[in-house]
Amino acid sequence: MIWGKVIGALAGYLFLRLPGAIIGVLIGHWFDRGMAQDFANRGGFGQFMYGKQDAGKDALFLYTLFAVMGHLAKAKGRVTERDILQASQLMKQFRLDAEAKKEAQAAFREGKQSTFPLNDTMKRFRESFYGNREVSQVFMEQLMALALNDGVLDRAEHEVLINVGKTLGFRRFQIDQWLAMQKAAFRFHQHKRQGQSGGQKSKPSQTELQDAYEVLGVKSDQPDAEIKKAYRKLMARHHPDKLASKGLPEHVMKEAQKRAQDIQSAYEVIKKHRDMR
Repeated sequence: MIWGKVIGALAGYLFLRLPGAIIGVLIGHWFDRGMAQDFANRGGFGQFMYGKQDAGKDALFLYTLFAVMGHLAKAKGRVTERDILQASQLMKQFRLDAEAKKEAQAAFREGKQSTFPLNDTMKRFRESFYGNREVSQVFMEQLMALALNDGVLDRAEHEVLINVGKTLGFRRFQIDQWLAMQKAAFRFHQHKRQGQSGGQKSKPSQTELQDAYEVLGVKSDQPDAEIKKAYRKLMARHHPDKLASKGLPEHVMKEAQKRAQDIQSAYEVIKKHRDMR
């Protein structure tokens, strides 16, 4: 939260010029800190994050995630049992306690309301994380996973994702590229499940191989060097140490690492097919 410092600096400058601006920034800093602590200590999220240095940011991330999930689920007209189940599973994976779970459910319901201020909510999220692109991208990946929980992306869901992504500073082509990668990951999981139920296959099918390429965001006619480069870039972006250094909440970070597992699995399929070293 930075608005206290900004307003304090402006007000101080008007009265005492540079010395006033410095004083205003200091006062604003304490105001922002108090607001963050108030948000962090409020309700289940605050208790869940108690004692953490970035508790306010963690609580804001979780509130925003579940609220926008509710808004996204409602966008197609009706919230389905699958939508509710996926949100519940995410709460379980985050290991939310009873109070934090109630707050997440309340955020989900709030997001379903027609009056939910989506743009203002996302602007506050972006400001709180100082426009951090890695955090914002993980946020988008979580939303995309919910939208694709049935393997189909409704037009209204797509527009919500585009709107959220643009507010976070991403371009439409980037969002559509990530969606294509997420769709491929969804299909890739299906291939793996079918393979496990029918016995391990020595050779991947053509559709499975194509999905593996799309998980990495590459084309099948690209040379090995470019495939390796894309793989390493994606793995570096999803590395636990890097995610932690960017301020991503620990519980969300663990969930985001599943994306790295998809990338690794897809790369192994391609590597085996190409006999890459």
